[in-house]
Amino acid sequence: MNDNPGNKLKEFKILAIYGSPRKKGNTSILLDRFIEGAAEPCSKTGADVIIKKIAVSDLNISPCRGCHNCSRTGECIVDDDMQQIYKELAEADFFAVASPVFFTTVSGYLKALIDRCQRFWSLKYEHKKKIITKKRKGIFISTAGSALKDIFECPRKVIRSFFDVLYVDYLCDFVFNNVDKQGDILKDDGAVETLYKFGKDKSYMNRKGKQLK
Repeated sequence: MNDNPGNKLKEFKILAIYGSPRKKGNTSILLDRFIEGAAEPCSKTGADVIIKKIAVSDLNISPCRGCHNCSRTGECIVDDDMQQIYKELAEADFFAVASPVFFTTVSGYLKALIDRCQRFWSLKYEHKKKIITKKRKGIFISTAGSALKDIFECPRKVIRSFFDVLYVDYLCDFVFNNVDKQGDILKDDGAVETLYKFGKDKSYMNRKGKQLK
């Protein structure tokens, strides 16, 4: 992608990361609606939108070993599917990360992927290497069975840290309480349509947009 604001985008890569083990869970429904909207043609940008969805539970990703090899070399020593994911994370222009709340945070599958981004943390803060130079944004999509208002506080912090090491602005999130049983989110037509409309609108492709709190 050309990062010169004066030039039109030719290609825009969206990486959709699905963190739940349930293939047709509530967060999957929301993420898929965003993807459907994002796949709609848009005359505003003229860019080819390329969307890749990663279901983390389908991958072989071991937890971080805390071996500090990335601190020494900038590389992760664990040879598994994460080695390919590193490339996807580095090349994406926009991130849509979806996970239900498990014990007040993101799923263990997604957390393992995020923990393995210690490599990016080491590159950024220890080796002082900025391997990602383009401006990027991301959103977080989540559901929780709990009715507690602060149930999303911890997962938001995790996603912010994840985005930070990847030079991604946390644009906004779409979170929904009291969504526990499979398919419950379908009872909220507004939630489902909100994700579709957001994906279709393509305003997130504007690199000059301000980060939302």
